[in-house]
Amino acid sequence: MLGAPNIIGWKERSEVIILKLVSLVEMKTGQSGTVRTINGGQGMVARLQALGLHPGKKVTKLSTVFHKGPVVVDINRSRIALGYGRACRIFVEID
Repeated sequence: MLGAPNIIGWKERSEVIILKLVSLVEMKTGQSGTVRTINGGQGMVARLQALGLHPGKKVTKLSTVFHKGPVVVDINRSRIALGYGRACRIFVEID
């Protein structure tokens, strides 16, 4: 399993917040969150953006098929199935 990165941001001048990100694979079925980062090449990022998946977008994990199988997510009331490898590279902040 890939380790999720931590993003450090500035809430106010003296406060530091740490966002815990999980990949789509690590999300539980039914969980919702906001896409924060996509770790992939230009082609992969462009393809996902064409499907409506980009940083700042709300997603809900609908299901996972078997171990290391496709991950199905809901984006704008559309269901999209992503392969395990791609789903591992998409990191979400859980709501």
